[in-house]
Amino acid sequence: MPTLRNKILRTYGFSKLVMLGFAVVVFVDLHYMNRQIEAGQAVTDFREATLEMRRDEKNLFLYRDYASLEQLLTEIETAQRSLVENQETFAVIGGSAKLRRAQGFLERYRAELERYPLLSQPDQTSARGVIRDLGHALTEASSELSRGERQLLAEATRRAGLMLMLAFAGVVVVGVAGGLFLVRRVVRPLRELEAGLHAIDEGRARTLSMPAGDQEIRSFVNAFNAMLKHMRQQQDQAKRNEKAAALGVLVSGVAHELNNPLSNISTSAQLLLEEGEAGDAETKRLWLTQIDSETERARRIVRRLLDSVRQPKLHRQRLPLADLVQSSLTLVNRQLPAGVQVCVGTMADLEIEVDRERLHQVFINLIKNAADAGARHVTVSAAPHAWESELAEGAVLVGDPAMVVESSPAIRITVEDDGPGIPADVREHIFDPFFTTRSSGEGTGLGLYLVEEIVSEHQGCIVLDAAAGGGTHFSIWLPGARDNTL
Repeated sequence: MPTLRNKILRTYGFSKLVMLGFAVVVFVDLHYMNRQIEAGQAVTDFREATLEMRRDEKNLFLYRDYASLEQLLTEIETAQRSLVENQETFAVIGGSAKLRRAQGFLERYRAELERYPLLSQPDQTSARGVIRDLGHALTEASSELSRGERQLLAEATRRAGLMLMLAFAGVVVVGVAGGLFLVRRVVRPLRELEAGLHAIDEGRARTLSMPAGDQEIRSFVNAFNAMLKHMRQQQDQAKRNEKAAALGVLVSGVAHELNNPLSNISTSAQLLLEEGEAGDAETKRLWLTQIDSETERARRIVRRLLDSVRQPKLHRQRLPLADLVQSSLTLVNRQLPAGVQVCVGTMADLEIEVDRERLHQVFINLIKNAADAGARHVTVSAAPHAWESELAEGAVLVGDPAMVVESSPAIRITVEDDGPGIPADVREHIFDPFFTTRSSGEGTGLGLYLVEEIVSEHQGCIVLDAAAGGGTHFSIWLPGARDNTL
């Protein structure tokens, strides 16, 4: 049975072979060009040596500078050695005749220069003419070699360019042919497969048709159609479970949020019953006021939960943060076990724009969670602070800090306790709904979930830091009011 894998591998392998052939052609051309350049460099060096000899020759004759004669003889020796070492190169460029001719000129030129200082004044005059003629002939010979070298280099360049062009054309042709093959045998069936998926998504088809006979496509189509059948079988069951799940979430949320005000109402009512007729009137009035306040709070909780489907707007108020924390402590104090102390740290004169009832729930949930986990001391403090983009190792961030980053400064509210802390393996899940580490029936797992929801509603975020010596450290970041300064 044909497979897409084999088609792609064959096309890929053939294209790589063509690319390898192209690389070989390029390597051969570059090697040939390199040899031509090296040969050209030898000719260029010989040409420059002859010109330098003519300059030294001029200094010798004009200024009778015999030091120039020594340098001239050294240059001639270097030029002779270059002709011997590169005689094959010079023979290819100018031919053997021109090579022997240049060597002959150098030999005679050197002989005449060596006997020049030994001649009398009249003989030196006639020798100068012979030396000049030999130097001129030597210059002409080097020029002929240089012209031949340029012609060979130009021809080699044209040949290399032609070979590269032919090789490139071959690569392009093979690439286009391979692309057309893949489009016809691979891409087209995949496009037909994609069209079939769109038809199913839009309700125009119930199953996926077979666009090609390749093994991969047949396996995918069969598996996909089987999955569609299984999904349709489960749709009815999912619809039946959906209402039950939604009802369970709503009931759990109502039960968790109503637990706090109902506990306060129950406590106040029990105290009123215990006092009887002889109790202090002012104390009774205080308890009745708390019952009324908590009843109104429970009513607002129910209304908010029922309105949550419509996502009602927050009732923001500009409130002193210290008063907000103190009123939260008043509500939660009687729900705490004996011996738990809650301290309020520095608050400065900070004001924040928040929904009062929603922020009450944040502080109540965090403090109750700490007490239920075994903490004996809980500290709440706040200060204006710039957002810290780098979190400590092991810290967990929930929520979007975008508005906190833009706020200058933000408000950081810290709630820390001396409890046993949160194990590292559950830190990532403590804000998930219904996640709890307590025994079955002792917790709904919605406390921290609601805390994260409320803070997110206020465009803030929460950072849970890993305390080295135990305990838990929550940092609640909220955008600050405009006149809160660092």
